[in-house]
Amino acid sequence: MAITWFCVWQGKDETAGARIDQYDLNALKTLVRGCPGLLAGHVLTPAQAHDPHYAGEQEQAQPALILQLDFADVLSLETLLHPGAPLSVLAEPKFLPSLKGVPAAQQAMLARRYAVADDRIASDDGSSLSYWVEYAGPAEDENAWHVFYVAHHPYLLAKFPGIRAIDIYTPAVAICDLPLPVRPCMQRNKVVFDSPEAMTAAMQTPVRDALRADFHEFPAFTGHALHFPFKTWTYKPRCGASSGSG
Repeated sequence: MAITWFCVWQGKDETAGARIDQYDLNALKTLVRGCPGLLAGHVLTPAQAHDPHYAGEQEQAQPALILQLDFADVLSLETLLHPGAPLSVLAEPKFLPSLKGVPAAQQAMLARRYAVADDRIASDDGSSLSYWVEYAGPAEDENAWHVFYVAHHPYLLAKFPGIRAIDIYTPAVAICDLPLPVRPCMQRNKVVFDSPEAMTAAMQTPVRDALRADFHEFPAFTGHALHFPFKTWTYKPRCGASSGSG
């Protein structure tokens, strides 16, 4: 099972609407390309797509940037999470000046990947649209919550037309010696479409209503349940190719 490391930049108050500029985005992509031991790297920036069940989400609640790095094992990740290692620049305030004042927080998670009918991205520039979901928790019984979720939700998600990936993430422990706080949550998930238009079309189908009905059957939990679309650039060094334009 792969391990995924999330680094999430989210502003509040005067930095709530901050967005990364192209110069900083290029620097981040260069960093991702240079990460040893990487299975895949993903850079997520805010996008617009419509989910009728979350149309009222406040824009200021959306993270300004998400970095997602996938590794085969925890040791491959941990070698990058100490001073002087490649990822240490993420803790330096000057690294992404366009996000000045926007704090970054991290969490390592185990990644569960579920089958879809067709995982080939078909977009003009090779980018994709990720619908990113975060359940902060806690639940009254987290194990029971996870048992219910994985028994229902991924198989409903797979029915979406045009869905390209289904990932479900649960907490892991990765030793991090960088001055980055943990952004704790009991679960994240990500589904991938070709484009905002493809996601919006999928959200208008009966599958979305079935997922909402399943949500109302979840075991009791507290904390936020964030749902946001992101344009996603993906780099897979083992495949020798990158995708997306950003």
